[in-house]
Amino acid sequence: MSSQEEVKRAHIQELVAKLNKDNRQLDVILELSASLVDVNDLEQAEELLARSLTLFPDNNDLLYNLGNVYYLADKFDRAGEIFDRLISADYGFQAYYMKAKTLNQQGHANLAIAFALTAVEKAPKDALSNELLADLLMTNGNFESSIDFYQKALKLKPVAKYYFNIAICLMNLGKDYQFYLEKAKSLDEKYFVEHEKKLSDLQKFLRENGGNDDRGK
Repeated sequence: MSSQEEVKRAHIQELVAKLNKDNRQLDVILELSASLVDVNDLEQAEELLARSLTLFPDNNDLLYNLGNVYYLADKFDRAGEIFDRLISADYGFQAYYMKAKTLNQQGHANLAIAFALTAVEKAPKDALSNELLADLLMTNGNFESSIDFYQKALKLKPVAKYYFNIAICLMNLGKDYQFYLEKAKSLDEKYFVEHEKKLSDLQKFLRENGGNDDRGK
């Protein structure tokens, strides 16, 4: 176990000790559930949240955390039901964001896009919501729209992935993409190298299928 892992585990034990003295400390429960997820102890997190919901049956933060645990545990049907409940309760954009991710995992791409769009409409300055929508649009072949949302995400949080994926979209559209590749590489060379094969595969595909990828060179 790494020193960082030991610190996380020690913090979890501290939180558990607090709850053993008083199990109705909602802030401690929420922090402990997040800490358990952080060390990938999903089973304990699920048990904690399910038990705590019997004490706080109307607490939507507990419910949201449980939905996230179900999502991470690949229990997508149960996660989706929880996010539906939170959407009905007007919990906020996070419920739409997670519902979109869940639907995508279930193979419902178009519905996922619709929920991701609602998340962005409710929280236009949330970088991850813009990123998710851009990712879904790109996967669905909607490259122009995908670029728009990656650009919005870039204004909020300039990271290599957004520049790299804009380049991928531009390449698919037969447009100049080199600037975005260079920005991605300068921001995070490790990310660029790890995803370079994706780029070369696309270039090869476009060449073999008569696409034009020469403008980026």
